[in-house]
Amino acid sequence: MKKAILFLVLLIVVVGAAVGTLYFLKLGPFEEAKPVEKTAEELEFEKEDSFSAIPIKPFTIPMFQGERIAGSIQVQFELEVPKGQEEAVNSQMVRLEDAYLRDLYVFMPRLLRNKEKLDIIALKRRLMRVTEKIIGPDIVDDILIQSVADTPG
Repeated sequence: MKKAILFLVLLIVVVGAAVGTLYFLKLGPFEEAKPVEKTAEELEFEKEDSFSAIPIKPFTIPMFQGERIAGSIQVQFELEVPKGQEEAVNSQMVRLEDAYLRDLYVFMPRLLRNKEKLDIIALKRRLMRVTEKIIGPDIVDDILIQSVADTPG
């Protein structure tokens, strides 16, 4: 009888040690669920879901050559802002559009003076700089340029 009780106590100690080891090493039933890696499509969907686009009316910038109009450039773009920040941007829209028009009126001829094609990246950086100057940094996440049309005069 003593041998049976000793055997039972030893069995309980071994089983307890095994369960404790599994728990400590996080193996078997105690294994934590690993986070599933998200695909590029899922990440893009989350990005689209957490941001909203605010359209800006198209701007037409005349290009002068001497005293006559040599052509015009029409730029259309959107502001990508985090959800919940739309109202802050919309309240400053008049100031933003005025600043865009003033800046593009001066910037476009300088940008095209030495180049035949418009540098979209430089235009995007310039628009972002104007936006941050008017409404502050970290409110607008990105500027999405929809179209740029060059009309010869």
